[in-house]
Amino acid sequence: MRICLFTDSFLPYISGVSSAVFNQANELASRGHEISIFYPRPNREDRLVQIAGLDPRIKLFGLPFSVPIPNVPKLRFSVPLFLSTYRRLNISPPDLIHVHTEFGCGLEGMLLGRLKRIPVVGTFHTFFAEPEYLKQFHIPNFAFTRKAMWKYSVTFFNRFSHIVSPSKSVRENLVKRGLSKSTTLLSNGIERIDFRPESEIREFRQSLGIDDFAFIYVGRISPEKSLDMLIDAFAQVTRVNPKAKLVIVGAGPSDPDIDKQLASLEMEDSVVRVGRIERDILMKENYPLLGDVFITASKTENQPVSLLEAMAFGLPMIGPRAKGIPEVVTHGDDGLIFEPDDECAMANAMVRLMKDDSLRLQLSAAAKHNANEHRIDRVGDKLESIYLEVIES
Repeated sequence: MRICLFTDSFLPYISGVSSAVFNQANELASRGHEISIFYPRPNREDRLVQIAGLDPRIKLFGLPFSVPIPNVPKLRFSVPLFLSTYRRLNISPPDLIHVHTEFGCGLEGMLLGRLKRIPVVGTFHTFFAEPEYLKQFHIPNFAFTRKAMWKYSVTFFNRFSHIVSPSKSVRENLVKRGLSKSTTLLSNGIERIDFRPESEIREFRQSLGIDDFAFIYVGRISPEKSLDMLIDAFAQVTRVNPKAKLVIVGAGPSDPDIDKQLASLEMEDSVVRVGRIERDILMKENYPLLGDVFITASKTENQPVSLLEAMAFGLPMIGPRAKGIPEVVTHGDDGLIFEPDDECAMANAMVRLMKDDSLRLQLSAAAKHNANEHRIDRVGDKLESIYLEVIES
């Protein structure tokens, strides 16, 4: 099949959507499909950098008019111009278009697909109508703006031949607000992992000053991730074990706020800030294994790829009972769930796993086993089936 992927979020911008598109494109290309990715053209400096790990057979097309998003490094917004993309689709007509986002680039893919009568599949990845996301993109958080965002998303996805949803929570929210198209639940998928020797991981941890128990968060440093709550909860943990560490991998607009919070709590020595790590290095160097438990306080997650990857490394999970998290983490099986915004419950879960080696090992084994459900080869099988069904219909 000849497949075109349209996404407003792609490398060098690091996000769950970028990772999902990257992994799925690589898997489809490895199966012999012709894959093209249309995304906002990066700035001149980033255009010169080859995307490590991307299958060389995949063609990349940066949409010509893109502008940076203030305070969100590497993310750009593409203004739909249609002409250059229309020409590309004429030169090499696709069998199917898969749209991963609903803004400039995704809008262009959806409209051109309908214009040229090409079947279009859409994936809903992000709860943009949530207050935390509205704040990040400087959109007023009023009832009418949230309603308008949902209305736009439902209208947008009702234009597709088929919808893919990584979680039941997404599907239920869309249906509740008027989605009429058929929807298939499908994991974002995680790439295959090569484990480094345990001795190398020990040295890696020691090089960063991690010589005791550690929790790890991997993701954007932005308001919707509720990192301020995570740090406050971890402050309670350090009263139980002063040697414990919190490892934060990622970068984003909230970096200055996090630095200020750590300074006010005098916790700079207890929190290891790793910063932005490129995807290929993150996986190759086994960065999730800098921690013993993966932790998140975010209430806006659909199906975070970083969480799935941590499961594949065998890390137990701690996360809130919100959106798609409980669909990935089963309380008492592969992790612990706490009620959203309950800082004390979060801290208690952290202390429990830090102290109970037996429980932690039990959850770790289950996490690694359950991660098999999200293997990219299984996702590839389902994607091929969806694509063929949509093309035939």
